[in-house]
Amino acid sequence: MPPIAEAIHYLRRAARLAFGPGIRPWVIVPILFNSLLFGSAYWFTGSWLTGLLGALTAGWALEGWLAFLNPVIGLFTGLLQLLIWVLLLALMASVFTYVVQLVAAPFMGFLAAQVDNRVAPPLGFPAQPEESIPSMIWRTLKRELRKTWYWLWRAVLLLILVGILSFIPVVNLLAPVIWFIWSGWMLAIQYIDYGADTRLVSFEEMLGQLRQQRILVTALGSLILALTMLPLVNLVIMPVAVVAGTLFWLEKGSVRPAPAPVRTPAPAAHVG
Repeated sequence: MPPIAEAIHYLRRAARLAFGPGIRPWVIVPILFNSLLFGSAYWFTGSWLTGLLGALTAGWALEGWLAFLNPVIGLFTGLLQLLIWVLLLALMASVFTYVVQLVAAPFMGFLAAQVDNRVAPPLGFPAQPEESIPSMIWRTLKRELRKTWYWLWRAVLLLILVGILSFIPVVNLLAPVIWFIWSGWMLAIQYIDYGADTRLVSFEEMLGQLRQQRILVTALGSLILALTMLPLVNLVIMPVAVVAGTLFWLEKGSVRPAPAPVRTPAPAAHVG
């Protein structure tokens, strides 16, 4: 199966599992949390920017023979306010995911654990290690900071490289492609790591496993990234991507448990 087709397959399975019985409550909570956070941030930021625009344009009213232009100025101001709301929506749709991933990390950890409980036993995995909820939350937050640092300094270096390539004719066409592919790889790491962390697999060991399947991992992350760029869809895709990442880790990334040895009965002793 081609990598992109396999990535689509994982997301389709994840969507069915995420909204199925048993897992659905653990998906609804992150979606409500994301919606509340996104809606609040969008409303307050948009209101502040449009209010600032209104204050700056308050003295634009003309008097005398130029007063007939005031309706045009009012229309222009209204269009600017609409543009602010549209651009803000596009901006938040692209950066919102990265912020929420840090804030909502404990929710995603709980979701990955529930998916693991459902999927791992039929695959032959032992039960998850016992861990208290406060310990799990603290471990998840530390892991998220580790991933953020791993992403941050590489993003800065790649941004410099992409910026340089942008000034080279013809080559500059590759700059956004390079950034998109790398972002897909990083996003796949982000979501697959929830499943690995549930099994207490170190971040470095998880990376080593994913590098062996770089094309498939990048295809999965790029598909998630494309869906994340769609406003409103990004509120739903995040928990679905966690489910897909957990499925991927259990089936592709981790070391599968060896089957139990089959015991053959000893031959009966010959009496005679």
